[in-house]
Amino acid sequence: MSVFSAELVDLELEVSDKVQAVTRLAELVVKSGRGTDVSAIVSDVLARDEIGTPQVEGVAIPHARTSGVHTACVAVGRTATGVVFDPEEGPADTIFMILVPDSAADEHIVILSGLARRLMDPDFTAFLRNAATAEELAHVLGQGDNN
Repeated sequence: MSVFSAELVDLELEVSDKVQAVTRLAELVVKSGRGTDVSAIVSDVLARDEIGTPQVEGVAIPHARTSGVHTACVAVGRTATGVVFDPEEGPADTIFMILVPDSAADEHIVILSGLARRLMDPDFTAFLRNAATAEELAHVLGQGDNN
């Protein structure tokens, strides 16, 4: 099973801050059946965020190990207004929230590094901002699962 899925994508995320963004994405994860506890996910992601959230070219990548999920997944949100995770970086218009179970070793690091490599490609980042459907975005993201 891919860590990416159309049911984990919100191309019209309407939020005003990172807490709302993390909460909405956590709700997608629980609704998809990959997670069980929105509060645990939000708490763990925000705790990890205290030491910094990677951000590349307007794409924020909050991530955490959490008891709130039972399988690794990546929730994706795209917002027209932008969300500030790090005031020094400016707002992110795309958010990839990487979640792995507490018992996972370094799986989130593997996912993060594969995604970071792809974000160096301007064609890929342009695609992120222009994908018309959640299905289209999840399909392209899933092609990089083994990177």
